[in-house]
Amino acid sequence: MDKIALVTATLPSYSETFIQQHMERLPAEVLLFHSAPKLGYHPIYGPNQRPLFSAWKPWIYAETAFDRITGENGWGFVLRKRAMTRLLQQSGARVVLAEYGPVGAVITDVCQRAGVPLVVHFHGLDAYRYATLERFRVPYQRMFKAAAAIIAVSEDMRQQLIGLGAPPEKVLLNPYGPNFTHFQFAPLSEGPPLFLSVGRFTGKKAPHLVLQAFAQVVRAVPEARLTMVADGPLWESSKALANELGIAEQVSFPGSMSPAEIGRLHHQARAFVQHSVRAADGDSEGTPVAILEAMQSGLPIIATRHAGIKDVVVEGETGLLVDEGDVNGMAQHMIALAQDPDRAAQMGRAAHQRIRDHYTLERHLDYLWSVLQKAMR
Repeated sequence: MDKIALVTATLPSYSETFIQQHMERLPAEVLLFHSAPKLGYHPIYGPNQRPLFSAWKPWIYAETAFDRITGENGWGFVLRKRAMTRLLQQSGARVVLAEYGPVGAVITDVCQRAGVPLVVHFHGLDAYRYATLERFRVPYQRMFKAAAAIIAVSEDMRQQLIGLGAPPEKVLLNPYGPNFTHFQFAPLSEGPPLFLSVGRFTGKKAPHLVLQAFAQVVRAVPEARLTMVADGPLWESSKALANELGIAEQVSFPGSMSPAEIGRLHHQARAFVQHSVRAADGDSEGTPVAILEAMQSGLPIIATRHAGIKDVVVEGETGLLVDEGDVNGMAQHMIALAQDPDRAAQMGRAAHQRIRDHYTLERHLDYLWSVLQKAMR
């Protein structure tokens, strides 16, 4: 069986289901290299949680703090790169898959020294956030030149990476696919209209705009309800806003939930809502997995014409879209589906079929594996 080295900034979080799928379902022996939370982009652990060259964690933290002061040429980075180069050469890995652009940029020279081809998978903020683009402006150029392939998850992201200097022939489009295990199609609930939002409470998800839109919905459809799943830096302020808008009784904030729990919640909902925007810091979506999962479950989508969303959602057929910031338009779409369950059900069936035809997880993994195989050859 082929071996691949998968490199991440940290161990994947609960929301990074796409990385978990790469680790678990690629047809290869996956060797995971990662860092520790908040310690930067360069790995300190190799396969089987083995420290690259020191098991004394206080030393690692001190050394990494020094790295932040001295930059990427600090002795800590240099030693870790040498250690990772040796491990890569000894491991038998035939290709490196770097999850997120900055990870790929930091380990480009490691791959070159080890003689192992590099494939870099972008996901969202790494292609858009202003501070990231400024910090990695020069390293990205080196990476674009050296990498065997660059993977984008939306056409918008693909064009963004080409605009940043990536050779067009290297930038390959490969949208995500939902995990069918937890997200199964079911006819829409015949109960009161429940709107569902699943996604971390961050600037690019704009939860405050969803709440402002829903406040208008409640005035027109008093029995409507909204559930906003996950957590994040804007969770507390979103709960406070619900109180200010007078809709606290109609909105629930259950926090993080397992994929299986979210899948069951899909079957109670009328539609999925997400008001994605480009945040003040430049952060942007790739193709939101939560929207793909909702469509697989048979939910119509109410969202914005943002990044990969406009690739996946066919307006008027599988969902209803508005421009970023159009709170009134989102409210009108929510009211329309709240008052017309038959139309919502029709859109939900079409959404499910679109996922089955174009956005399966198997399609995503098969294409990624073909890219990795080509890089190996």
